[in-house]
Amino acid sequence: MATPTTGLQLFARERRVRLTTYERDGTPVGSPAAIVVEGDHAYVRTHRRAPHTEHLRRYPEAEVAPADLGGTPTGAPMKARVRRLEGGEARHAAARLARKHPLLHGVAVPVGYALRLDRPVHYELRLVGE
Repeated sequence: MATPTTGLQLFARERRVRLTTYERDGTPVGSPAAIVVEGDHAYVRTHRRAPHTEHLRRYPEAEVAPADLGGTPTGAPMKARVRRLEGGEARHAAARLARKHPLLHGVAVPVGYALRLDRPVHYELRLVGE
């Protein structure tokens, strides 16, 4: 008998999620993000100049929901605590994203960051209450 999928494992087969963060006044701001799940946590990437980066610096919680490629939610959101990764942890998250999405996150995204003179920022997500 198969074990039921729970928590962030529900996102293991998703190519995209809608990541919703909050502005200073509490206004929700959502956009698509690639996700990769590893055990009881997941990784997402954004860029240094993205609004999410500032929102998460001030308030390190977000909602994550399954989404289509354009970021339109296709399921119910879950509340997650978010932690910015640095050094080896960030490199590990980048490698996991590149393994799941080899063309996009292994080639296109790094080239895009270089062309925009921006840097990737990686985050770890853990569901609230787990």
